[in-house]
Amino acid sequence: MVKVNLMPNESIILKSEKVAHGGLLAINTDELILTNQNIIHVKKGVFGNTKNVEKYPVNQIKIFNGEPQAILGKQRNGSPQLEIYFLTGHECFRFQSLTNREVVRWTNAISNLIRGHESTTVPAGFAIPGTEYLSETIKGTVDTFKNTLGIKSKKIDNGVSSEKVIKKCISCSAPLIGEKRQTIHCKYCDTDQVL
Repeated sequence: MVKVNLMPNESIILKSEKVAHGGLLAINTDELILTNQNIIHVKKGVFGNTKNVEKYPVNQIKIFNGEPQAILGKQRNGSPQLEIYFLTGHECFRFQSLTNREVVRWTNAISNLIRGHESTTVPAGFAIPGTEYLSETIKGTVDTFKNTLGIKSKKIDNGVSSEKVIKKCISCSAPLIGEKRQTIHCKYCDTDQVL
């Protein structure tokens, strides 16, 4: 880690290495540090030499509906990126792992710092797309075996079993699971649709 001059009352909360800042051709050589006062971006060269250190004050992050505007976004190629919107503009950072996990860590850490709770812009129980589909498929298989063995499925209050439906989101193709004719909110792209 690069030596960063912190204020006496400034503490490091989170840091990541192998971060890219810029367009699609930017390489993962930089460091990103979250303190209780700033987001510090350490721009590095290919050989690890420090080129520049930029500080973005945390108190300059925009707030919308009580949530800091540090969000999970996507690049043009579909890779996840951390998008932070400040009063004076915005910055985007990409992590080497190319998964949502590191971005979610950052959005939650920034939200915890500013508002005292994890971000509500990232769905609770955020999981790999398809895991809900897999669990419902396994449950359906177990229910089929139960029916074959004569074990009754649970009934709803009116005595009719609910009909489970599994469809793909019309916007992002993520699996959606629910009851037939139920309106579902996709937790990946925020699209509402009827199953």
